[in-house]
Amino acid sequence: MKTKKISVLLADDTLIAREGWLRILETADDIAVVGEAVTAQETPRKVAELNPEILLMDLKWFGDRTAGTTAIREVRKCCPQVKIIAMTVYEELIDDARRAGADAALTKTFTREGLLGLIRELASRQGSFGAPLSDFSLLEKLSNREREVLLLLAKGNKDKEIAVALNIATTTAKNHVKKILEKLGARNRTEASNIARDLGIDK
Repeated sequence: MKTKKISVLLADDTLIAREGWLRILETADDIAVVGEAVTAQETPRKVAELNPEILLMDLKWFGDRTAGTTAIREVRKCCPQVKIIAMTVYEELIDDARRAGADAALTKTFTREGLLGLIRELASRQGSFGAPLSDFSLLEKLSNREREVLLLLAKGNKDKEIAVALNIATTTAKNHVKKILEKLGARNRTEASNIARDLGIDK
């Protein structure tokens, strides 16, 4: 008996981004891309037409920093059952995406394993927007620099080694580690490293 695949709609204004996402998703046997949207305005219509389980979408469209959040609100109105993952290179847009109704919002520094894991978790989650996510949502709390530090931390680097690798002061590296532990709810470096491995960001 065939297992039902998780259906995903890709929405981004650049072909290279959509193709990049497609290449990642095609490596998973349990995920199927059912379509693409090339403008923010057509995204809600495509969602209603194709009824994907997951909408993977960009936030800034053709220079418009509000287009993504506007589209998210429209999707929430017409198709509240769809799980929305918002992606962006602009960290300042993430909070707006969450407030608009995105189930997850993160910067485009994800790994293949992290993205696939997040899609699977959202697809298996029951209920509407606002239900808690597990460890994958923790990634959203970290800044790009903190993710870089976590990656080095997971590879066994000490504070001084992290400082050298990132060309920052050792005290700065220590502060980053302290904030990472707080944000991840980890009691120590080992727990933080384990979370990083679970999320696939130790590669």
